Amino acid sequence: MADATLQTGQQSDVASRALTIAQALAHASTRERAETRRMGDEGAPFFWRMPARLGLRPDEERAWLVFTRMAALLTPSTATATFHDRNRPLGAVLADGGAPGGRLEQPVVSEARLARLLAARGDLRLSALERAVRAICRETRALDAASLAWAVINPDGRQIARDYYRRLDGGAPVTKD
Repeated sequence: MADATLQTGQQSDVASRALTIAQALAHASTRERAETRRMGDEGAPFFWRMPARLGLRPDEERAWLVFTRMAALLTPSTATATFHDRNRPLGAVLADGGAPGGRLEQPVVSEARLARLLAARGDLRLSALERAVRAICRETRALDAASLAWAVINPDGRQIARDYYRRLDGGAPVTKD
């Protein structure tokens, strides 16, 4: 029971941080967004403000840098609002590419690619996740920021798989109240 409470608290913290970063990107300058999209492991000025603002520990910075770069990819230069849509979990968007209604003939991210992403660990997993986000940001720029951040932080991909196959198999998208 304590583990479930700890995980719920951690998810809440991750969600709060993710939404803060997404909101800050929506209000960042075009230059800052472009620098953040292109940043390597050394970071960019926009990113380095986030550990200070959010109180990130040094051991958390790598994962949040990757999340911030993906969030920047999902935030177009002309954005006036965040990419966050709490009713579009990452797994569902990997399946439908941002088309929430209707039947899917073929997923945007193939089942084989999803399986490789879910099986990967460490930096390979982060790279696979970023490639998947690059693939979907051509189609859509709306998804749940918290589910994306949780996918970066937590190596357990069961929720991604559940949302992907629920959407792929024609189930109604899960909406959050």
